[in-house]
Amino acid sequence: MRKNLKKKILGLTLLLFLMLSLSTPLSVSTASQHYPLNQNDAEIQNALGYLHTLQNNDGGFGEKDRGTSEEMTAWAIMAIVASGQDPHNWKKNGKSPIDYLRDNKKNITGSTGFERVILALVASGEDPYDFDGLDLVEKLKKDYLEPNGQFSDFTYTTLWGILALSSAGEDVSKSAEWLKTQQNDDGGFAWLPGEKSDCDDTAAAIEALIAAGEHPDSVVIKDALEYLKTGQNTDGGFKYFGSSPSNAASDAWIIQAIVACGQNPKDKEWTTNGKNPVDHLLSLQQSDGYFNYTTYIKSNPGYMTVCAVMALLGKPHPIASLSLPPPEPTPMPTVMPTASTSTPVPAPILTSTPSPTPTSTPTPTVTAEPSASSTNVETPGFDLLSCITGLLAAAFAFVILCKTKKP
Repeated sequence: MRKNLKKKILGLTLLLFLMLSLSTPLSVSTASQHYPLNQNDAEIQNALGYLHTLQNNDGGFGEKDRGTSEEMTAWAIMAIVASGQDPHNWKKNGKSPIDYLRDNKKNITGSTGFERVILALVASGEDPYDFDGLDLVEKLKKDYLEPNGQFSDFTYTTLWGILALSSAGEDVSKSAEWLKTQQNDDGGFAWLPGEKSDCDDTAAAIEALIAAGEHPDSVVIKDALEYLKTGQNTDGGFKYFGSSPSNAASDAWIIQAIVACGQNPKDKEWTTNGKNPVDHLLSLQQSDGYFNYTTYIKSNPGYMTVCAVMALLGKPHPIASLSLPPPEPTPMPTVMPTASTSTPVPAPILTSTPSPTPTSTPTPTVTAEPSASSTNVETPGFDLLSCITGLLAAAFAFVILCKTKKP
């Protein structure tokens, strides 16, 4: 009778061990369990691999089938630096993205054009006061800085002017004071004075004000953060405005703003229904390494990817300059292109053209679901618990087995 009981206990123990073993994945991604991600995490490596495919023979970057652009090249440089690599070493046909900007410096136009390039040059260790004989800082201040501190005609051109000049060590206090006067009653900021608030410009404004020396505990920053919370959807991601779906660009901007304020985007404060913006952003990554705009829409994947890289690595704007010798460029992996059945639509890009207001270009509401081709698999701490429990169960079974063999 006693031996039969021991055998039953042994059988139940082994069954429990087998069930726990089967319930634990053999291979999982751990990136979603921590923030910020590390440059060696698979999600970042895959994203950088996709970015390699966007580099053209002139050294610059552009969305596929659109040709090289100063805009995309500057964004790519900032993402490369955020990942700890030196953009001077990213060469195609013997040309780096820095070479491309140098070869095309006369084509830089508009306040945002100069602002983006200044940010990219400072991040890569170049001198924006003397970039092959061109003083971009003086050009930006002379042609686009108004006496009241505003840059050009818009709010977004001003916040990017603050980021650019602060990265170069300039005094931006007057521009920061002007920007603070543009905060709406709801705590948010708009792309144009007098327009309705949106999450992207609010997040970028937070980064600009923090870069200008504003304390995260100030009223203006706290009110802006409270406005951002109203833009979080039930999937953990963030909308651009109105009832639009969560998207990669907004996720990235909000994550960077949260980090700039010294907070963690995975904290309870930024979690809804058990999901946070990091979870949602990772769910948009595709097998080729790029990030969809939304769950169902692929649009400007290069821009979405560089934004995601900076955000997931916990690097807010302005991206800090390289201080240590960087690792070698990431080899471009062999990837199989995936067909997109979605109709591409332009994603709001803060620094190129004025963002549409909520009343001008409404975006249909889409309930986001985890992407089927996402490279990330969320596995909360159950993995480790299962393994420990399984080992204990095995040890217990071994002890019982030994005792049953005794005469």
